[in-house]
Amino acid sequence: MAAVLVAQLRHAWTYSNHVLDGLAEVEYFWEPAQPGWSVRRRDPSVRGWGSGDFVCEDAWPPPDPLPIPTIAWRVVHLAAWTDIYRRFAFEGSRPDLNELEIPGDCDGGLEWLRRSQQSFIDAVAQLTDAAVFEPRPAHWGAQVPAVRLVSSMLTEHVHHIAEIGVLRDLHRGRALVQPPPEPTSGPSWWSGTLDPA
Repeated sequence: MAAVLVAQLRHAWTYSNHVLDGLAEVEYFWEPAQPGWSVRRRDPSVRGWGSGDFVCEDAWPPPDPLPIPTIAWRVVHLAAWTDIYRRFAFEGSRPDLNELEIPGDCDGGLEWLRRSQQSFIDAVAQLTDAAVFEPRPAHWGAQVPAVRLVSSMLTEHVHHIAEIGVLRDLHRGRALVQPPPEPTSGPSWWSGTLDPA
């Protein structure tokens, strides 16, 4: 079972590297809508978490409607929570988001994300099949099976990486003004008609 979890993580995070490949600073900080959350230079007007010169915008409880996060926000959010989950569940420490230094550029954010992903995989790879079902501390205070924590982290990555892919598609598309493609004939099942043959 532990090997299956590691394989799932590797597969998802290899795919995430494809989605993030070639990411430019302008895409990283692009704000598709307002209000939006991003990684911003520390200022009394910016509400969020992290240490250093930059802050990852956030609020608890979250506002309604929820601001649209940038790719920068999603990358830093994933890196931070991957480290938080790992440190709680596998190292027995109790980290705080405000202890984490937030990188202020695309390269720094991606480096942190990849490092956190690899550290998480390394921790999961140390589990035996029996240990996968043993309770581990979660950041929300409960003791839950390691498999639940790993599955939660996997789901979180798939969710945010898919959103990053959509944001990259939207960013590319906003600069292009193209007429819609000409209609093409497709298979009969696509149009809803039955082939008489």
